Amino acid sequence: MKPGMEPGMSHTSEEGRETPPSIVALGDGPPTYWIGDIAGTMERTARRWMTGFVEGDEQSVGVTVCVHRTDPLALGERIIATATLRAIDGRRYHFDVRAVNEHGEELARGTHERALIHRRRFAGER
Repeated sequence: MKPGMEPGMSHTSEEGRETPPSIVALGDGPPTYWIGDIAGTMERTARRWMTGFVEGDEQSVGVTVCVHRTDPLALGERIIATATLRAIDGRRYHFDVRAVNEHGEELARGTHERALIHRRRFAGER
């Protein structure tokens, strides 16, 4: 892993309007994005950030995602996710993740863990 990711640092990315939801949550109100779409944006934010620091045969893989939804997100709004690196434990990277809508209103928060692997070794190659 290249140097540059340190605990306390954050990375933000956006998804939404052009990204169709995988499942639309329906209820009494207007249709909203499914929590999986919001959690996926949060996980992808951490993955894309780590991808900029991997070397050679390295890759990061998601280990856990634990997300609590705090507010619904209407279809057509943007998801703005931030991953903050909380700790590095060997090859494990622990993130606090948060998502807001385009108005800055919190949608979800939680934690995410990624592991740094060697692709060939992970695939069983030598």
